[in-house]
Amino acid sequence: MFHKVKTKLTFIYTCSLVLLLFSFIGILYLLISHQIYQQEIEELSAYYNKEADDFYDDFYEKEDHHKKKEDHPLKYEPEEPIFYYLYDQAGNLIYGKETNQELFRWIDNQMDIKSSDEIIKMEKGSQHFLLMKQEIGADGFVLIGKEITAQQHLIEKITWILLLLTIFFSLIFALLGYYFAGQAIKPIKRAFEKQEKFVSDASHELRTPLSIFYSSIDLLMTEEKDRLSPFGQEVLEDVKIEAQLMSKLVNDLLILARSDKNQLMLESKELNLSKLFTSIHQRFERKIPKDIAFRENIQPGILFHGDEVRIQELLYILLDNALRYTKAGEITLGLTENAGKITITVEDTGCGIAAEDLPLIFDRFYRADQMREKGGAGLGLSIAQTIVQAHGGEITVSSQLGKGSIFTVIFNQNNGSS
Repeated sequence: MFHKVKTKLTFIYTCSLVLLLFSFIGILYLLISHQIYQQEIEELSAYYNKEADDFYDDFYEKEDHHKKKEDHPLKYEPEEPIFYYLYDQAGNLIYGKETNQELFRWIDNQMDIKSSDEIIKMEKGSQHFLLMKQEIGADGFVLIGKEITAQQHLIEKITWILLLLTIFFSLIFALLGYYFAGQAIKPIKRAFEKQEKFVSDASHELRTPLSIFYSSIDLLMTEEKDRLSPFGQEVLEDVKIEAQLMSKLVNDLLILARSDKNQLMLESKELNLSKLFTSIHQRFERKIPKDIAFRENIQPGILFHGDEVRIQELLYILLDNALRYTKAGEITLGLTENAGKITITVEDTGCGIAAEDLPLIFDRFYRADQMREKGGAGLGLSIAQTIVQAHGGEITVSSQLGKGSIFTVIFNQNNGSS
């Protein structure tokens, strides 16, 4: 149990750290990329402000050549960090300087230059470019750009380094977390083991005196019956009932103590659940009051590998629980199988369970306020859950106040012997 708790705590803390680190990386990536992006835009804007007059001169000088159908070759200057292209309002190239050969034709094929945005990010294979569009009077515009491949690769490299560091430190944190979780749990584990040993030892030690006590009362009621007054007989009967209840409580505690130590032994064998449930239904039907209709929905031929005594005990607990809290109405026992899953249901139309009590009803000694007057120690459903889990199953409950409850047990055919 504590190994599972330690593992769960480590998993939760490690996942929290990983999520925190990934959030940090995401925010850092956005901040760095945004900062670099803004810096590149500012660089292009500064270049435009610096060269604006030359753009005007080049535009009107080259435009005359363009109108006369003269050549307007692009200047290729690979050593320059920034390139530009001058266009008229119709989107025709007037003049330009480029740092990557044939980049103009690629840009022309990739986008509608005339209606493009003011800021454009483009990818050409493994190369990245940032472009800025600026008007030149009312006659044309200039497209200024630069290659930002190095900056983009730097951002990606930083991101990968951060991711690898996150994984590395997450593994270290998981190992340290597992160790420190174990250290933190040690005092709790010792206290739990002492409490568990006390319950187990006390249950063992109480069984013998209780048995002698119960036998003595039974013998006294039999042998000395004629000598006892009616009041004395009534007192002995009450003591006998309380001794029975005490004996049952001790046995229940012993079952739970063995379960905590994983010492609850199951004598598993192949069971015909359909026959077993039909037999239990018939037995309960004889003692159920006339105000309650006891119905069954038992699918025939269902087989299961499990402990017959424990399965009967499980059913007795659920049916007794339904009977105790149903004054009038219906109780239905269901058994069905579908796709390798066996479903057991015990449904009643009793007082129901409040929503705030539902998550707690399987806790030991827990009883909702309206259930306290019904008696019992509050261990039945804990034992039922222990039996179900020992068979690799799951037990759930749904309920509404004043409308009744449905207890559902699901067993997997393949886990019956676990």
